[in-house]
Amino acid sequence: MIASVIGLACGWFAHVSNFAAESEFGPFKSADREIPARIEAVKREIPADQMPKLEVVGGEQFDFGVMEPGAEGKHSFVVRNAGQGPLELEVAGSTCKCTVGSLKDATLEPGEQTEIDLTWITKSSGEEFGQSAILKTNDPTRGELNLVIRGRVISSMTMVPRTFSFGEVESGDTIVLESVIFSFSKTPIVAVKQSFSEPDITARSTFSVEEVSVESTGNQEYKTATQAFKVRIEIAPGLRQGPLRDNFSFGFAPKSAVDADGKYDEDVLFQFYAETSGRIVGAITLVENRRVFNGEGGYYFTMGEVDPKEDTPLRANIILRGPKRNTIKLSIGDVQPKGILRAELGEPVGRSTTVLVPLTLSVDPEAKPIDMMGRGSDDFGTVSIQTDDPTMSPLQLKVRFQVAKP
Repeated sequence: MIASVIGLACGWFAHVSNFAAESEFGPFKSADREIPARIEAVKREIPADQMPKLEVVGGEQFDFGVMEPGAEGKHSFVVRNAGQGPLELEVAGSTCKCTVGSLKDATLEPGEQTEIDLTWITKSSGEEFGQSAILKTNDPTRGELNLVIRGRVISSMTMVPRTFSFGEVESGDTIVLESVIFSFSKTPIVAVKQSFSEPDITARSTFSVEEVSVESTGNQEYKTATQAFKVRIEIAPGLRQGPLRDNFSFGFAPKSAVDADGKYDEDVLFQFYAETSGRIVGAITLVENRRVFNGEGGYYFTMGEVDPKEDTPLRANIILRGPKRNTIKLSIGDVQPKGILRAELGEPVGRSTTVLVPLTLSVDPEAKPIDMMGRGSDDFGTVSIQTDDPTMSPLQLKVRFQVAKP
């Protein structure tokens, strides 16, 4: 009997704990604070028929489409109280300017609605753009409202494809790049000058620009453009092996500022830039091992900490491939730091489909302490391996080494 009484008491206590107390809805997290937990409709102080209900007319996201950089945009979200009790609104945070329409104590009575204005300036490093504003509410089903603005930011010019990416190209082949540049300028323009950031690439390039009708490009996404230019670039062989990353510059000027002979004032010249990337591969490569690897920046050789008076030279192996492997003559070009890092080529060794050429690296015995371990962006030693064939690009080797203090 005593056990039965204890069991009934425990059951009653568990029932009261789980079902008789006031239940809460929340808590909610805002951008920079915690919104207190809200009592559900079952609480006696807020009857179910007096609860507010938030409703956003037209949706909680707005896509503005396309805007130019620096332009200011504005959109009004319409918020309505579809419930039976007063709806309270409060701006909790935003990534753009946000104003709430005229409200009495920021409260909407049942059936009332207001506009929440979001304004923004399209300052963006990329084409994708997004802003948002967060509002707290006393709607127990919507403790937080997130209003979102998104779209694309396109300058007065854009290029399709947006970058020149040519993958891997043999060092003896010509690189061909093609694209279409669209102008949205209300003032007619003319292409006057094209170049790359790297002078050597510009010197090897032949540029061709042809103005065509926007309709002839067949690109409906940019049908609102005012002009279109087909661009074709041919880069002659001879660029150094390894990754290539450079900027293409499309120079243009207002048509009214260019005379019949194509002359113009430099003050009216504008530039549109596009990234160019790829990798030059060729007949000259290095055998990778624990000291040699081919990374994003090209070939790297790690000598580590050396004692120039005691250590013997370290070796790497150059591989020659292709039909010219037996006739190519290699030589050591520029070596940096000059007078400290040394590089020498050995005698070629012929194999069935390749020729192997030893490369030895050492440090001058009288070298003073120096750190070239590549901890910064350019503190490497470098060795250039050149050929007597002008169509073949040289191989650039970055060398990591350190001479410690005695």
